[in-house]
Amino acid sequence: METEKLYHEDPYLGEFEAMVLRVDGNEVVLDRTAFYPEGGGQAGDTGVIGGVRVADTQIRDGIIVHILEAPPSFTAGDRVECRIDWERRHRIMRLHSAAHIMEFFLRRRLGEMERVGSHVDDRKDRSDYAYEGRLPADELKKVEEDTNRFLAEGREIRIRPDPERPGIRIWSCGPIEMPCGGTHVRSTREIGAVRLRRRNPGRGVERVETTLAED
Repeated sequence: METEKLYHEDPYLGEFEAMVLRVDGNEVVLDRTAFYPEGGGQAGDTGVIGGVRVADTQIRDGIIVHILEAPPSFTAGDRVECRIDWERRHRIMRLHSAAHIMEFFLRRRLGEMERVGSHVDDRKDRSDYAYEGRLPADELKKVEEDTNRFLAEGREIRIRPDPERPGIRIWSCGPIEMPCGGTHVRSTREIGAVRLRRRNPGRGVERVETTLAED
């Protein structure tokens, strides 16, 4: 039961039509979808399928599952109109791309650090790093300045399949490159400026939160 991943073909696709493959209570599987399922630290998409609100999108055993707020009236075999919450998705895309750039400059300033956790939604990105002590406030401010200077340059963001590792996608922007299967904007100009804030979620772990400066 393979679902075509439209979000990889076009992360800007906000509306589409699909055929229902399975309905189980309030959970729906489609033959194709632009809804990104939670994974790689990125939150799952919300929106509307066949007139019913989508509360979340998950992937289970390789199957993309759309979790609705209520059981739908449509059934397997029906064709449905679908729409993601575009404003929410676009904010996630902006923050996700910004977080990759922040990390590049964070490591440039403070050296290599192991990322031990991450999560990005439409409010903020939070990235956790193995780090003894406290991230220096002055250095984090410089990372913020470096990041915003880079964002203002309007650099192109590209995503390509890894030719040596099937299923792996490579995100790149200027000198920055890393594996990532999430959704991203096309240019740093779309992101605008960001703010960085330090948190301490536990001993030996430091967290950097990235938010949009417009908020």
